[in-house]
Amino acid sequence: MASLAVLVMHSGKWDSDNCYIDYTIEGVIFKESSSYKELYNVIAMQLGVDMNVIKMKIEYRVEESNTPLLIHNDMGVRVYIMLKKAANDFNKYPICISKLDNNNSTTELCESSNQEKGMVRSICIDGITGFDTRQMTIGELVESLCVLRLGSCDGVISDPCNKYVEVEQVYKDKATLKSVMEKFVIEKRFQCRTVRSNAIR
Repeated sequence: MASLAVLVMHSGKWDSDNCYIDYTIEGVIFKESSSYKELYNVIAMQLGVDMNVIKMKIEYRVEESNTPLLIHNDMGVRVYIMLKKAANDFNKYPICISKLDNNNSTTELCESSNQEKGMVRSICIDGITGFDTRQMTIGELVESLCVLRLGSCDGVISDPCNKYVEVEQVYKDKATLKSVMEKFVIEKRFQCRTVRSNAIR
């Protein structure tokens, strides 16, 4: 499958004339058959963006249009690829990236992920509005670390694969609680025995 080379402008801002200014520029190559998610991941990897903390807004500007066009789904990616192929110019239609705070200005970040062994399983950060990526490397350096707690986390657990079970946790719904408890019982090798309701004597 053919690939497409694109200029990516980032770390800048849009001015009142809808021009992207004060930016840094990099090049990215992605497949012409890429979906929105694949394009998003390629750009995030190239720019070194932590997708758990920062959300990217992908836009580009067509010369005749006054406002930038937003790429937010697979159709937007296909339209962009068609324009880029028709232009046949590397400098035409550069992608402009705006970085937004992913936690929507909340002061508490609660995240649970099911990653491979030796990685951080649950992270709770209380009272932090900006997230420093150097704090994340602590979990990557310690192989045996399963849980990293930086303060109390009163968040609601919505991950059905959560492996960190504690007293007084709040779950999103009954199905999530049931899934977590089933996995917990299997992992701890508990034996659940019940008495038959219609026992014959």
